[in-house]
Amino acid sequence: MHRKLRVLFIVKERVVYGDRTKSYGLVNSCALVAKALVRSGIQAETVQVVDNNDIDREVTKFKPTHCVIEALWVVPEKFEVLSALHPEVQWIIRLHSQVPFLATEGISMEWIHGYLELLNDGINIRVACNNVECLNDLSQAFEDIKYLPNVYFQEDAPVPELDIKRRPNELHVGAFGALRPLKNHLKMAFAALQYTQERGKRLVFHINTSAYETASTGSVLKNLRALFSHTQHQLVEHEWSSHSDFLSVVKSMDLGLQVSFTESFNIVSGDFVACGVPVVVSNDIDWMPDMAKASPTSTDSVTSTIADVLALKFIATRLNKRYLKKYSDRSLETWLRFLKA
Repeated sequence: MHRKLRVLFIVKERVVYGDRTKSYGLVNSCALVAKALVRSGIQAETVQVVDNNDIDREVTKFKPTHCVIEALWVVPEKFEVLSALHPEVQWIIRLHSQVPFLATEGISMEWIHGYLELLNDGINIRVACNNVECLNDLSQAFEDIKYLPNVYFQEDAPVPELDIKRRPNELHVGAFGALRPLKNHLKMAFAALQYTQERGKRLVFHINTSAYETASTGSVLKNLRALFSHTQHQLVEHEWSSHSDFLSVVKSMDLGLQVSFTESFNIVSGDFVACGVPVVVSNDIDWMPDMAKASPTSTDSVTSTIADVLALKFIATRLNKRYLKKYSDRSLETWLRFLKA
């Protein structure tokens, strides 16, 4: 008789986003996959840990059949120890980045090679991508890369009901997410400024901030602050918060911007879709409809797409919800096939 499927998602705690009770994109994305699996009759749980020394404790406690390590933070050699302690567990390293972002992590190719060497040595470990393009890229050099995409069912997002009172001449735009250069915040700010100034409106531009995230975070935030300090428009900085609290902030926006250079899913776009707020994205967020996509290198492209989705808000938000559900239905089927195999 096969053991009942039990899936444990393990995420490394990110102190820069506040204490461990707060969440960030990786935690939220894992929790949404876990909720979808639970509804499908599979026991699943998400935990945060301080470092790889905590993995044994959490696996011993939950007794999973599958343990998903989210992103690259566990050295390959650790799985020799963990596999000996838990020989029946299938280990999965799930990548959440496309190759351009993996290129900024000097260990990425070395560690992926290390995991697959362990597989060749008989250790039950797999490497999976949450994005088809990343899967195709890595498959040029590595064998047996799996595909385990994100899942975002909107019923799993606790979207609040808000009574939003807005000044008629203001446009509140949310460009949330980590302040990394590849997220393209400064370009999105210029596009939002162009749209509002052409219409005689005041822009209120909302972002997330933390003490630091990468060595370049400070430059992105410094430039945004300087840009808005010389205008009549406003930059609003939000602390990182729980997913439910963050959804309240998203729901209060008039528009979302996620026109980044590289993405593998982008859970913030999912949050805007779930909240019924129109959002403009880049082509890298491939599950969104074409009408919402703009070029990340063209201010005019972003500005014209903002105009389109706001002019057709009712159609755009309904279409976004339909596309996200279709994507998530397919993604859940992919997970179930992999786990039941």
